[in-house]
Amino acid sequence: MPVCPGTVPAGFPSPAADYIEERIDLNKHLIKHPSATYFIVTGGDSMINAFIPPKAMLLVDRAIEPENGDIVYAEFEGEFTVKYLRKNELKAWLVPANPKYREMEIRPESNCIIWGVVTAIITNPKDVRHVGFGRC
Repeated sequence: MPVCPGTVPAGFPSPAADYIEERIDLNKHLIKHPSATYFIVTGGDSMINAFIPPKAMLLVDRAIEPENGDIVYAEFEGEFTVKYLRKNELKAWLVPANPKYREMEIRPESNCIIWGVVTAIITNPKDVRHVGFGRC
């Protein structure tokens, strides 16, 4: 896929587009651990305020150790979900990015598995527009 040099302002098209210099390999830029990386597609709006609309394609890397504040793909009590991971020395939670949903405390007796860390979000601008982003 070709890439234009420099950065692009969110304004008028740049004449630099006529001077494409190189090609970009998205695998090289987005995937650090190819054998541990996979895609999932979102189906709800619990992460809408993290710019993850329904139908977003998420790149998930299971080789990354989840840290506080990461967006993770998890299984909680038998249900798969995408949420922020929040933790301190005593507790951990799966936290949505939509106030309509409740956070989930991860307790020792909870059935919770973190399947990976979200490393990229790929969306169709039309899908984002329908959930309130990008309107003029």
